[in-house]
Amino acid sequence: MSTEARLREAIEVGEVLKVVYGGGSQPGAMREVAPISIENGKVRARCFTSNAVKLFVIEKITILQEANSVSAVEWNPDAEQVPRYQLINDLSEKEIDFLLALGWHVESDNNCLSLHRRFKNGKPMKGSDVSIDYEEYAYDLVVGLDGELHEENRRKRQRPWSVRGKNQDTRSYGSLDKAAGLFLEWAESLSPSKS
Repeated sequence: MSTEARLREAIEVGEVLKVVYGGGSQPGAMREVAPISIENGKVRARCFTSNAVKLFVIEKITILQEANSVSAVEWNPDAEQVPRYQLINDLSEKEIDFLLALGWHVESDNNCLSLHRRFKNGKPMKGSDVSIDYEEYAYDLVVGLDGELHEENRRKRQRPWSVRGKNQDTRSYGSLDKAAGLFLEWAESLSPSKS
C-alpha cells in the first residue's frame, strides 16, 4: 500500500500513525501524527510530538510498522497544551546539538538566541543569520523639548517572540513554541553546512 493510500485510510478511521519524517526541524525523528486531510502531495496532520497541526510532504514520510502504531489516541483541543520550551535558554539547551551539527556558532542570553556563520579562520561573524528574540514591551520613541529621546506609550506586546532570518521577512509570534518552529526551520535551511 502506498504512503498516500495508508494516510487516507488513517484519515477515515481517525488512526494515529508512527512515522519518520525526513524534513522539518528534526529530520529523521519519529513522530506520532493523526492525518486530517491530503491535498497537493501534502498531508495536514496533528503532530503529537509538537502538539500542533502541521503540513507534511508525503514523499518525505515513512510510516513505521503496523505493530508499532498507536491506536485511539484522542486529541482534545480544550486540553491544556504543554509548551515544549519555557524560555529561550530551554530552546538553546534542547537544540544546541542540532544547531552545532548544522555548522552554526550559537550565542544566547535570556532574551535572544542567535546563529552566526564563521570566517575562514574560524572566528564567528558579528551579524547573525538567524535569531529569535523576546521583547515583552513595545514603546514609541519621542524627541522631547530638551532634545533627548524619551519612551512613551509603553505597552505589553501581544506577540513578543520575533524570528529574524537573512533574506527573510521578520515574523512575530505569541508563543515561544511557534516561534521556535520557524527558527529551527530557518536554522536548517540557511545552515552553513548547506553552502
